[in-house]
Amino acid sequence: MGSSLRMKEMRIMHLDMDAFFASIEQRDNPQLRGKPVIVGGTVESRGVVSTCSYEARLYGVHSGMPISQALRKCPDGIFLGLDGHRYMHASKKLMAILFRFSPKVETVSIDEAFVDVTGSRRLYPSERELAQAVKRAIVRELGVTATVGIAPNKIMAKIASGLNKPDGLTLIQADEIAQKLYPLPVTAMWGVGKRTAEALSHLHIQTLGDLARAPEERLKKVFGRNGPVLVRLARGESDSPVLAPSEIPAEKSVGHEHTFGKDIDRKEILLGELLLLSQKVARRLRRKQFQGKRVTLKCRFENFETHTHQMTFAAFTDSEDRIYQAACQLFQERMLPGRKIRLLGISVSQLTRDVQLDSFSAFDFLTGRARKEARLFPVIDELKDRFGEGIIWRGSTLPVLQNRF
Repeated sequence: MGSSLRMKEMRIMHLDMDAFFASIEQRDNPQLRGKPVIVGGTVESRGVVSTCSYEARLYGVHSGMPISQALRKCPDGIFLGLDGHRYMHASKKLMAILFRFSPKVETVSIDEAFVDVTGSRRLYPSERELAQAVKRAIVRELGVTATVGIAPNKIMAKIASGLNKPDGLTLIQADEIAQKLYPLPVTAMWGVGKRTAEALSHLHIQTLGDLARAPEERLKKVFGRNGPVLVRLARGESDSPVLAPSEIPAEKSVGHEHTFGKDIDRKEILLGELLLLSQKVARRLRRKQFQGKRVTLKCRFENFETHTHQMTFAAFTDSEDRIYQAACQLFQERMLPGRKIRLLGISVSQLTRDVQLDSFSAFDFLTGRARKEARLFPVIDELKDRFGEGIIWRGSTLPVLQNRF
């Protein structure tokens, strides 16, 4: 069966919670409702915004912004630290709700998932009523809202879910892709970042329609073999399946872990250790010529209670920076405050040697920092192979080294 035929038959839902962490805070504290809530750290912290309510977004606050900058933009904002335990509890309930509507649910992150509704849509009078039933169940059982997009594949469903936030619902049929999605900027496609958009702009490609109509050979000259794939993704030509947990094969992983000599609660040491572990994992990936999509953080507390949390990338990677960023996000969002830690570990799974470009931020590899990393890391790897791990360190790992030695 050809990919275009499969695409016409598939119906994929992408569900994205609306300002998830901030919505949980507003749900649990009615006094916060209708106010600009900014989650990520207190005003005294040096952290970054993890998420913020839609009231705060009116001031220009957004995820990834330093708390200090968010304070300048929104001085009357209510700044809160992260409560990973509550968010994870809500996330587990969310996924349980989704599994009631389909056996094929693929978690993307703590607050979003793909759901294959190809079969289950037949149980409802219409696809819209199915989506509305999902949204009602989430409001009823979690007390927060979600935005839903349904389209012929994961790529288009992800774009659709971003069109009418918050609390939105967008349905895209295969024959509506050109009409509804082609006018959108290229950045609407999952993972196409600023650098990729700039590179495409130099080719006079601004919209998804421009990209979909671009000659594949032209983009191949600029992006290599990735160019034609990028064009096909813009056309909506993808049949990447939604994988239920039981369908994900047991895969090899590359990982490292470290047990501290004494239990640690100093954040700078713990984050420094995550960087060291990320460097070691990335180096092993490159040595074995692997790239991976899923990062798993393992954390064992002083009482030997062990937690593991995962994040799946859109693109395959062997970059220590991307692995470290994911590990830090998992650590800060999900770890319990005030607990001393005995062991930290990082592993990367869903490995491949033949990088599959069902993803899009991979194209950023061709420009900017990622290209510099591609030149730098092999040199660092060679130095460490020849002279040992201690030949070169990042400055941010010094607290770890001082604590360890």
